[in-house]
Amino acid sequence: MRKKTPAELEKFKVAKAARTIIRLKHSLAADEEINAILPDTLAEFDAALAKGELKEVKASLSDVLGGE
Repeated sequence: MRKKTPAELEKFKVAKAARTIIRLKHSLAADEEINAILPDTLAEFDAALAKGELKEVKASLSDVLGGE
């Protein structure tokens, strides 16, 4: 394995920073969506449980990604 040149290292740093920022952007958006949905979902679960019903998770990858 050869050492990277200073230019290659800088290019790697730029790419890594860009990937990290993009991931952070989506992570923050996911936190907002979770905050908007999860409390109501858990309240619904607790209400069903209080009535003696046990709710189950029914989700698939297509629920997240769309499609059939």
